[in-house]
Amino acid sequence: MKHKKYHLIYFFSLLFFILSLVSTTTAQTSYLDSLDGKFALQFQISNNFQLSDFQGTTFSGKYHFGKRDALRLGVSLGFADGSGEREETYFDLDSTLQGDIEENSLMINIRMQYIRYFVSTSEVGFYCGIGPFVNYQNMEQTEIQNPPLNYKLERSLKQFSVGLDLIAGVEWMFSDIFSLSAEYGLLLYYFTYDDIYTYNYRPVKMSRSSDSFRIVSNQVNFGISVYF
Repeated sequence: MKHKKYHLIYFFSLLFFILSLVSTTTAQTSYLDSLDGKFALQFQISNNFQLSDFQGTTFSGKYHFGKRDALRLGVSLGFADGSGEREETYFDLDSTLQGDIEENSLMINIRMQYIRYFVSTSEVGFYCGIGPFVNYQNMEQTEIQNPPLNYKLERSLKQFSVGLDLIAGVEWMFSDIFSLSAEYGLLLYYFTYDDIYTYNYRPVKMSRSSDSFRIVSNQVNFGISVYF
């Protein structure tokens, strides 16, 4: 498995090196010439041709600051703060247990890539990209069980990832403002998490933690971009 991951790294490194030697002026009239200075919103085309978030983020936008250069930014934010009640009825014991649950969580996901177009025609372009990404999640949960059990369960979960995102894909400009794209991706990142349970009924405290370096391939993204 490790050899396969290293082969992917070598492939992307070789691809970036080869394409850096390719002339970026292969076509006198390229659709990229008209995109200089334009923004684009990107959406992923999923099953049954439904639109969803692109590259796993809520918002994904791209800005062309040159005829062959662009920056893409993806951002996701999530926040929850709520409470509820829990009730369990045991008919065989003729008893009912009640409790309260409180939970709050925060999630931040940021991905940015510098994109370079290497080969283009009047309607189709091939590109590669590289950039950092950061993912952070924090969740606090408390469950209080009323008498006769009368216990308190607390959970604290923290996750953090930081690394590099490598992409390679093709884009087809089928109209003046719309384009279709398909791309592969490879993530190289450091991942850490801490998961702590505190249970005062016995009492018990359990904790799990991990630190690792990971290399994973992203699913193929098939998307549509809207330029303006």
